[in-house]
Amino acid sequence: MRLILIPGLGYDCRIFKNLDLSGFEVECLNWIEPKTNEKLHDYSQRLFSKAKTSSDKIVLIGHSLGGVVSQEIASINNIDKIILVSSIKSRNELPLSLKLVKPFWLDRFFTKEISIKTVKFWGKNHGFETDDEKNLFKNMVSKQSNNYLQWALRRLSTWKEPDVPSTTKIIHIHGTKDKTLPYKLVSKPDFTIENGSHICVLKESEKISKIIKTSI
Repeated sequence: MRLILIPGLGYDCRIFKNLDLSGFEVECLNWIEPKTNEKLHDYSQRLFSKAKTSSDKIVLIGHSLGGVVSQEIASINNIDKIILVSSIKSRNELPLSLKLVKPFWLDRFFTKEISIKTVKFWGKNHGFETDDEKNLFKNMVSKQSNNYLQWALRRLSTWKEPDVPSTTKIIHIHGTKDKTLPYKLVSKPDFTIENGSHICVLKESEKISKIIKTSI
């Protein structure tokens, strides 16, 4: 069994750093630069092509946008399970604030410079409470290009769920205090993290590690 981790928008593999996935072969895919006008589906396949080839069964663990990309990958690849953490299964679970991004060109305001400067104002509401957590966010987003950040936000804004084969089991983990992808919009998550924020994968890692291990 191979576990492939895909982080959320603007993050990198360090968002998973507190998970205990001992006993499994684990690989993490960090974001690559999108091509001009590239569709999310095509980008997802190109990202997946960076993973090591293997005949083992594959479980994709996607945080936030990583969960969306995981579903795109599974739509045309043989994936045993998808574990969504603080992510969405359909467009119905996407908040209006994100749906309005592309129609109103709001992505142009999403730059790493602005994100780094303003995290002290919005960070606590989205899970980044301590200085260490805020500094981790700043370092992760600083590694991304503005082209990628804005492209990814546009693609998320217009995303519509693909057809994932019934042979691929989807397991959804979500925190009740997620303010990025609100819990109230999520349809029947399989596991609920009480008081968990959008970065519960980092802060509630012991609980999520146990869920992952029992689910696979």
